[in-house]
Amino acid sequence: MLIQRVGRCVEHFLFLPVRWFLLHCRTWQDMQQKCKVCGCRDKFDYHVSNETWQSIVPLAYQNHVVCLSCFDDFAKKKEVDYSTSLTTLYFAGNKASFQFLLHPYSK
Repeated sequence: MLIQRVGRCVEHFLFLPVRWFLLHCRTWQDMQQKCKVCGCRDKFDYHVSNETWQSIVPLAYQNHVVCLSCFDDFAKKKEVDYSTSLTTLYFAGNKASFQFLLHPYSK
């Protein structure tokens, strides 16, 4: 019983913090954010209005980084067309960065 308790304490106060640090160390070095939904590095930065963001993104993720792919999945599930709200798209690569000015596609 005492050995199990000591083992849990060692895991909780030693192993878990070390694992967490090693997992997030690369992200800090790259200075790139990760999507809190899927965990992928967020290479695209985009801007939508607050109303669009609040209507598409679930409440649990509204104050977190959400990649464009997950944002699109949320919009599809809620059947919200955000094409007119997305005005600027940025790509932040390792060697270059680009800004795209978007114009809605009309059929």
